[in-house]
Amino acid sequence: LEYLRRADDQVKIRGHRIELGEIETVLTALDTVTQAAVIVRDDRLIAYLVGTTDTTTARTHAAGALPDYMVPAAIVTLDALPLTANGKLDRKALPEPEFTAAAQSRAPRTPQEEILCGLFADILGLERVGIDDSFFDLGGDSIRSLQLVSHAIREDIVFTVKDVFEQRTVAGLVSVAQAGALSRVPAAEFDADASLTGLSQDELDLLQSEWEA
Repeated sequence: LEYLRRADDQVKIRGHRIELGEIETVLTALDTVTQAAVIVRDDRLIAYLVGTTDTTTARTHAAGALPDYMVPAAIVTLDALPLTANGKLDRKALPEPEFTAAAQSRAPRTPQEEILCGLFADILGLERVGIDDSFFDLGGDSIRSLQLVSHAIREDIVFTVKDVFEQRTVAGLVSVAQAGALSRVPAAEFDADASLTGLSQDELDLLQSEWEA
């Protein structure tokens, strides 16, 4: 018996079982999207769209209809989806997404902003990040937001995972961050039994281990 793949395109990412077709259905609900394909690259969800929708609109739409762990880390627009000789989606021919900081994003102005820009860049594998760049537009996701929170705490900059999802940028996080010790972080961020964080047990365990390390 030779195992090829799941026929229903279900994947598992960081403990979450995800139907790729569900994400594609949400994206094609946009009037300006004619086709959508979602794949997994390097443990990240990448969406490819055919149509005239800009990626910001598509991401906002997806975030409003899907849980955060199902929102694609990158959205790429194409003129057409690549097909095999049999007319099926050629997943290998889909281009790699490019995660780059926006040219117009402002440079850090304060020590806190400089630290957070450095953390953004390190965690996302980028050379430079400005204070107006969105963590999620650059390829961030829920697991990387946990890493960002724990590394920021080590630099005495305290904010929560919820803050990352709401503020998204260095400028936004600095506006809500506090300087202080771990004791000032809400217990729910580290309580494995807390349900209000919206995180899986694996993600909560990772945050705990990151801090203890």
